[in-house]
Amino acid sequence: MKKSPSLVLNEMESLRTHISMLVNLPETEAPIISAYIDLLESKDYLRSKLAHWAAAARTAQPSDQRSEFDAARMDVQEAIHGKWPDEVRSIAIFSRSGTNPFLLVIPFSVSLDLHFTASSLPAIFPLVQLKDRFHRFVVVIATEEISRIFEVTLGAISEEILTKRPELSGRLGREWGREHFNQKKRENDRRYTSDQVTIIVNLMAKRGINHLILAGSARNVAALREALPKHIGSRLVGEILKSPVKGDSSLVLEEAIDKFIEAESAESRDTVTRLNEQIMRGALGVVGVEQSRDAIIGGYAAQLVISEELHQVDREELTRLAAARQLDIEVCEGDELLAAHGGVGCLLRYRPPYLPAQIETS
Repeated sequence: MKKSPSLVLNEMESLRTHISMLVNLPETEAPIISAYIDLLESKDYLRSKLAHWAAAARTAQPSDQRSEFDAARMDVQEAIHGKWPDEVRSIAIFSRSGTNPFLLVIPFSVSLDLHFTASSLPAIFPLVQLKDRFHRFVVVIATEEISRIFEVTLGAISEEILTKRPELSGRLGREWGREHFNQKKRENDRRYTSDQVTIIVNLMAKRGINHLILAGSARNVAALREALPKHIGSRLVGEILKSPVKGDSSLVLEEAIDKFIEAESAESRDTVTRLNEQIMRGALGVVGVEQSRDAIIGGYAAQLVISEELHQVDREELTRLAAARQLDIEVCEGDELLAAHGGVGCLLRYRPPYLPAQIETS
């Protein structure tokens, strides 16, 4: 059994730390530029986009703050033109000049949509969305002789464990009869499967992982599925009946990431459905910007359910409030049912007696 070195650029714990740091960053008069940069674009294209945005954004700043804006913009420009490793696909930059300067640059191995904003507070929604969309999951790629067990975090491999099928101690014909050989082979198969299950269970327990994808031949996938303990089997979100090509697992891993995103989308829909049911019953749910804000500040919100299509100002405010209180945040994309409720809502820990029922959609 062999472990590979960590390949992930930014662990989930680091992202949580960065979000917490940005949420708690004191507000000042100087603007902070939040820039999300897709490094797969050419540097000329990125420089042009930054210049075009900055020309308009600078005029919106008070005249006595434009020098601070210019200095923050230079930090963004320098980060864009920095020499980044090939595996870095995007960066998030937060820069503020003035009497309380601040600079944070976060590299990622997944692509982020190009986005610039200047405000008194950092724009954190894209980070929260990334954390929600690319959480941790485990992928097992099992072939006849070797099983590779991957932990994937934020779209990159954070751990890889390799386990091999145990070798038979004898051979058919010279040393073993057919019946004895078949018995030993069955024992060998069970041990191989058991070794994989042990690693999966330990890895998922150690990391608190709730999603598992199995890949490989139909026979190996079926054997693993049937051997999983019930509490792990309930976390199985997809199967890929495909094996690595000449030892290259990259295509299987890419398909696994797509499977995981599909599972996340399904979970988002389930969460919105649950929220809608609570609203219809006048129970543990509220919808609308004001009602969600009150629930978060009032301490009776359990989870924020928010559409990425919500107006940016409201989206940032509610996301910041929820993140500051370490609430679960479910980010939804293009959900018509949530849109009918105003694009945002909260599932509640309890319903205060003074809260009116919201049978009508907002």
